[in-house]
Amino acid sequence: MFWVGLLLCALVGVELGGIVAGIMSTDTATGVVLTVVGANLAPWTAMGGFVLLYRGRRRASQVKQAPPRLEPAMARIESSRAVGEGPDIPLDLDLTVAPAGVPAYRAGATAVVNLMDLDDFRVGRTVVVDHDPLRPWDVRVRIRPDGEWAGRLAAAGIDTAPPESRRAEPPRPAGSGGRTGTARIGMAAIAVGAVLSLVPFHGYY
Repeated sequence: MFWVGLLLCALVGVELGGIVAGIMSTDTATGVVLTVVGANLAPWTAMGGFVLLYRGRRRASQVKQAPPRLEPAMARIESSRAVGEGPDIPLDLDLTVAPAGVPAYRAGATAVVNLMDLDDFRVGRTVVVDHDPLRPWDVRVRIRPDGEWAGRLAAAGIDTAPPESRRAEPPRPAGSGGRTGTARIGMAAIAVGAVLSLVPFHGYY
């Protein structure tokens, strides 16, 4: 879908080149045909090209964003800050996550905790989390872990990981997605098509 859209945008450039060639042609009949045909085709070709480009990029982005593969781990609470009020209190947590078999690292997480359970989320306490090994910044706190993991909490001893081990989601490059990025790619393809149009229409200039 993406490549078809790219080809259609390049074709728009060729059609625009045909319009210019028709205007500049010394052969009136041929010039009228090139101008009329190009002017009628270009808007529809451009519309189809940009739609296919956008849908193609969106589908590719959805494929890349595979569902997280969450695995349980123990984590130490390094800081805990309430960011709301009520019987269910939202907390911003700074954690040392200690997955089995790999070095511990720092990561942020959020949790909504009932007032009665707030003592379990003080600094220095150990909690059970689910983390994605491919996206280590994706950490989700288990408010009430099941019996197997709950039994490990009392015996768990986790050392604080250094701040430089923090994992955070990498920023997306500016203009890398959405309508703006699609428009730039489409306009670049149109420009390439316009340059290529000099080959079939060079005799009309």
